[in-house]
Amino acid sequence: MRMRRREFVEAALSAGVGAAGVGVGALEMGWPVGAAATRRKLGGEIRPPDEKFLATLPKLMEIAQLPGIGIAVVQGGKVTWAHYEGFANADAKTRITAESVFPAASLGKQVFAYLALGLVDEGKLELDKPLREYVTEDAPTGPLGEKITARHVLSHSSGLRNWRWEHGQEFVPAFEPGTKFRYSGEGFYYLMRCVERITGTGFEALVQERVLKPMGMNSSTYLWQAQDEGRWVAGHDRGSPENNTEARRKLFATIEKSGVPLAQWNHDRIGAELARQQNQKEAPLPDNMVPNAAASLLTTVADYATFLSHVAWPKGTAPEIKLPMCAAMMKPQVRINQELAWGLGWGIQDDEGERHLWQWGDNGAWKNFVMVHPESGSAIVVFTNGDTGMRVAERVIRAATQREQAAFLWV
Repeated sequence: MRMRRREFVEAALSAGVGAAGVGVGALEMGWPVGAAATRRKLGGEIRPPDEKFLATLPKLMEIAQLPGIGIAVVQGGKVTWAHYEGFANADAKTRITAESVFPAASLGKQVFAYLALGLVDEGKLELDKPLREYVTEDAPTGPLGEKITARHVLSHSSGLRNWRWEHGQEFVPAFEPGTKFRYSGEGFYYLMRCVERITGTGFEALVQERVLKPMGMNSSTYLWQAQDEGRWVAGHDRGSPENNTEARRKLFATIEKSGVPLAQWNHDRIGAELARQQNQKEAPLPDNMVPNAAASLLTTVADYATFLSHVAWPKGTAPEIKLPMCAAMMKPQVRINQELAWGLGWGIQDDEGERHLWQWGDNGAWKNFVMVHPESGSAIVVFTNGDTGMRVAERVIRAATQREQAAFLWV
């Protein structure tokens, strides 16, 4: 039976998660309970942009030289609205549709975080156990590197740089893990390797098994799928379409022909294969690896909105993470400033008494944004295929929330 929003909040009030004793109560999360909750108006609720705004959207896109955009809104835990505008490929004039497959960029981090927290629920991954106890090869080094945990990675407080750009570069934290915020995609990739080691399963097979397929996200992959042909959304840098799928396609074809089960294609096997294909002595650096928990998710607007429906309106039954863990996910772990913090996988914005979860995605010629208002069970995702897309995405989010969002000042 589905819990009401207030029941979920109050159920979390006395729960705790992890060795560090993370409280997940509604009061700790900044949400009112009881009579105060009943009286309170949900001013942060996300709704579909109105027709007046949608009438201006083509003009905004023309000014920004943005070829295409896809938007979906979740309300009450259901995908209630979607809108598609423009072209997937500006030269070919193929339209953006519900079937279009976008690179989610960093919005894939939230899906991976959800998988990782499910493993915590099952006692297979410990939030506060040093990750070097799982994987020591090409792991963070030094006394501080030995302290990094899954909690630090998911909250971007590991101290690791975003990505290493050359072989031999130091892989060390810049500060005591857990004390400051520093965004790190490579931290997520390292945690992905730890998850592979814990489960004995390659990441693509694992995420398909535990999250994507059970949630009905059948058009989503961190690798490539044969059905992606003809559905791919090209990126645009104010010019000709860009296509960066060649390495994915080639690796996918190799895996399909190999006879080796997908579950056995982990970081080590894929790294060796990519080195062979690229005629290199070493595997690519993590930023160029596929699948990549931090950056390589391909998905549709509808699929990602389906994922958001589980985040925004949790029931706590399979394939979802348990309710106390969901509440812990939404609790600040490290502060960025007085308005912004980071939880277990999600950015957190506390503004004018409202808490929103959020994340931006930036793969150059693709810019994306997601925002969730847990208290009302509403959410929005915006995918774009141009380097100016974030400017239009901000206008969309403003129209959907009827307010400026502090997160855009920081991104």
